[in-house]
Amino acid sequence: MMVTFGKLLRQLCAQTPLIVSPPDDLPLSQPDDLMHPDCHARIGDTIAQAALSSGLSFYGACAFGEWLAELCTGWSTRFANEDAILRLDGVFGQAAYGNPKEVIRLYLLPSWDALTEHLPQIQRGVAAAFAEAKRWGED
Repeated sequence: MMVTFGKLLRQLCAQTPLIVSPPDDLPLSQPDDLMHPDCHARIGDTIAQAALSSGLSFYGACAFGEWLAELCTGWSTRFANEDAILRLDGVFGQAAYGNPKEVIRLYLLPSWDALTEHLPQIQRGVAAAFAEAKRWGED
């Protein structure tokens, strides 16, 4: 199965109100293609822009974008917001797997076919993390 950058991000964010429009829709032949250093920035920036457009605060949008980038690529955040990333990991794990300490890293999947079996849980967890990030900056 061939996946493109945009298709992957749209699938992950399917239960959020985000409209994901990456500037380029590169093909990803295998999950480990996500390990390319440019992927983290591309995912973080694309998702942060979509989150800003959907009404998240700047902090919430950037944290959510960086968190989703880390979920995909395994690369740690580019910014000094590790506390936010850990908080979103916990929310994701609780919603997706019933355990705040459980996470997944997409680049470790053996193939894109394996994504299919995890996708419902991932989408549920991404939606919960989005909802958490949306609350940041509303105070």
